[in-house]
Amino acid sequence: MFEYQLKESTRRRSVAIKVTDNGIIVYAPKGLEKKWLHEWLMSKHSWVLAQQQKVQAVPVVQTPWHSQTLLVFGETYACFFGPEHPSKLCHSNRIVHVCVINPDDTQACRAALLSLLRIELESYVMGVLPELAEKMGAQVSQVKFREYKSCWGSCTSKRALAFNTLLIGAKPSYIDYVIIHELAHCHVLAHNPKFWQLVFKHYGEYKEVVKWFKEKGATLFITKEV
Repeated sequence: MFEYQLKESTRRRSVAIKVTDNGIIVYAPKGLEKKWLHEWLMSKHSWVLAQQQKVQAVPVVQTPWHSQTLLVFGETYACFFGPEHPSKLCHSNRIVHVCVINPDDTQACRAALLSLLRIELESYVMGVLPELAEKMGAQVSQVKFREYKSCWGSCTSKRALAFNTLLIGAKPSYIDYVIIHELAHCHVLAHNPKFWQLVFKHYGEYKEVVKWFKEKGATLFITKEV
């Protein structure tokens, strides 16, 4: 039998199970016969195990104001929020300082952190993009940085590129792949064989990186549940 937290209520008329990454919660009407509840939960044992496996398979997003850690260039940095220091990334010590007046204001913490990460990603991308663009013969009209919900980069028909601020958490070589991917779109907008041949020419092991972003990319997200 699995362990669970029981929450009873006089307003409930039915039993329900909620499986989370923090455990199992059972909701039941107050005064329900415990023997019946036990037998009912036993009948749901297989379903609960399946739900636990699903929950465990979902990558956990970052909550740096609680965990005090943050992924930067594929490494775990200590992350601190407060008014004591200006916002800064210190790569030698792997420390992130985010300047906020009230560290308990998680909305302010998130906004200040995203601003700092955008600047850091822009610095990296603009340091390598010109050389890659020249090598690939790609003419770029504009480059922007913003947070996306479900993509890591984009390229318009006018060759304007945009990159997801949260890319800063990935390894530099993975960021390079995203840059090459979008530069390839300057030549071929569709994801057709010609496009992937171009990507392969400039990033031979791209399939491994594509797989990583599909399976682990969500670990770079920073929770919005503030």
